[in-house]
Amino acid sequence: MFTLITDRSRYFKIKRGQSSGEVEAVLNTPVCGNAFAGRVIKVSDECLVRISADVGDNYRTIAARYGVAEPLLKEINGARAVYPTCKIFVPKK
Repeated sequence: MFTLITDRSRYFKIKRGQSSGEVEAVLNTPVCGNAFAGRVIKVSDECLVRISADVGDNYRTIAARYGVAEPLLKEINGARAVYPTCKIFVPKK
């Protein structure tokens, strides 16, 4: 058997009953995909700010507003859909 040795502070194991929104709010890092008990997610090294998208926003408009590259913004958020009131993570300047 192999043993994976990691820096524990950079990874978080989702506990039973936690939703992806709760984990994102506490850790200030995106959870791409479904949150389920036992899933291990990587905590971002960057300082991220969680914003709420407005009507008509997409990755291009948000990237321009915050001075971030669009591909980086998509990578951080897992390229999930952007719609009004959805939470998007943006690197803090």
